[in-house]
Amino acid sequence: MLFDFHHLHFHLYGNRELKSFYLMVALKAFAGGLISVFIPIYFWELGLPLWQIFFFYFLNALFFIVIASSSLSLIKKISDKMMMFLSIPFLVLYFLGLSFLGDMPVIFYILPILLALHQVLFNIGFHLDFSSAVDSKHLGREVGIRKMIASLTGFMAPFIGGLLIGLWGFQYTFLVGIVILFLAVLPLFFVPKRNFSPDLNLKGVLSYLKNKSLRPFHLSSLGYATETMIGGIAWPLFIFFSIGSIQKFGGVISIGLIAGVAINYLAGFLSDTGQRRKVFRWATSFFSLIWATRPFLKNTFMVVGSHVGGNILYSALIVSWISQYYKIARAVPIPGLFILSQEILYRLVRVPFLLILMFLAYSLDLNQFFTVSFIMAAIISLLFLFANKLHTRDLKDGFLEK
Repeated sequence: MLFDFHHLHFHLYGNRELKSFYLMVALKAFAGGLISVFIPIYFWELGLPLWQIFFFYFLNALFFIVIASSSLSLIKKISDKMMMFLSIPFLVLYFLGLSFLGDMPVIFYILPILLALHQVLFNIGFHLDFSSAVDSKHLGREVGIRKMIASLTGFMAPFIGGLLIGLWGFQYTFLVGIVILFLAVLPLFFVPKRNFSPDLNLKGVLSYLKNKSLRPFHLSSLGYATETMIGGIAWPLFIFFSIGSIQKFGGVISIGLIAGVAINYLAGFLSDTGQRRKVFRWATSFFSLIWATRPFLKNTFMVVGSHVGGNILYSALIVSWISQYYKIARAVPIPGLFILSQEILYRLVRVPFLLILMFLAYSLDLNQFFTVSFIMAAIISLLFLFANKLHTRDLKDGFLEK
């Protein structure tokens, strides 16, 4: 039987913790779909040059490193549930601040801090909770279900967001997203709390970052951290410039999300049947090829097709990659250290990479920049493949020993 529908039904309806967890994911995905994908376009509409848009995300990465590394003594004292709960007000303030950015330009330098505070609390708490709650025998399917639910609930959000922005503007759309974010907090009351290891410290984080056994996955994380900056900032702007309408842009993003729904679960299922590495290898290779063809897209139809095809391949790639991420988190001595080290690693890589993108955006015209950045994405996305070189059976209890 190709799809385990009994497993899908049980975890959607029979497991109270995961049901609450997935409801939170669904609400947050919908709120994010209304707003987040439009933020680079919002910055552009406010008159910010492309290099300054990348500068915003550079500041965000820099503040994340500072906040995460300086707050470890606080992080290890609060539960994963409380971290997610406390993160939502910072995201609300971030979206609220965005609505005032046109009138108060100084907020530009405050918003990356608010976003970083949300990311530090939510991302670490989220991954710690999910890695602990998930069924190890069906890890891939759990990841696939999570991504599938986020795609199903979020696929209409960009389309609706585009309509709302077209009718009422960005400010009112931000307010709608804020209301939904408050609702996303409610399922957390049904999620049990889990605390971090008391051994959480900066020295431990650095030891995980320098560990030789984890080096292949670190290299794949480098690909993830950099490709997402081009895929999440440059590519949406390219689609918007090609289509020329915020409403049509939202519709294209929605089509891309729904196209990857079934692939999310299928990739998770195949991961649990021992075919993760094969799926991952093929999806990554063709995803890189998609990036390599994007400088040659000549019309709207080709742009839409590239986005939909890229989303399908990325769904297979990312579910396989995240499954490996959680397998590693469960195999290492201190999962919280691995999760935190990965979050810091992403930002350590993004800081110099975003400086490069800023320089290119400042030095080149738009067409040249998109050509260069898409070729860069095609190359760096191949770094994902290094994740296949790590086997969790090689991670022993003493793997951190020198």
